[in-house]
Amino acid sequence: MLIGELSKRSGFSRDTIRYYEKIGLIELPKKSRKENNYKDYPDDVLFLLYAIRKYKDLGFTLEEIRELLVLQSIQVLDVSKLIQIVERKITGMDAAIEKLHEYRLKLGREHQLLLEKKTGHIIALPEMKVAA
Repeated sequence: MLIGELSKRSGFSRDTIRYYEKIGLIELPKKSRKENNYKDYPDDVLFLLYAIRKYKDLGFTLEEIRELLVLQSIQVLDVSKLIQIVERKITGMDAAIEKLHEYRLKLGREHQLLLEKKTGHIIALPEMKVAA
């Protein structure tokens, strides 16, 4: 199928598909070029894009997705390995959420301190201290 059809069926833009090719996330067989120099994408690429979409929707980065695809291609990605990867991802997300929560609390305290100041007061950056 041509890139327009692949784009339509996968939900990814043509530019995104080309980018994934450029970074090696998608690899085409050497014989994928037609006589008119258009690329003929096999159905396998569509299924690969579906997998990429699924993992992106789960919060995986492109590099993490690449690792998953490599593990799958060398046939070592079994359920137990995927469970470990997902658990590691959840742990990382929990840590990021906790860090964001800390930032939110600090910003809230700083916001409250600023509200207590006079409105016309000019603030120098060193004066803007993190509320304890």
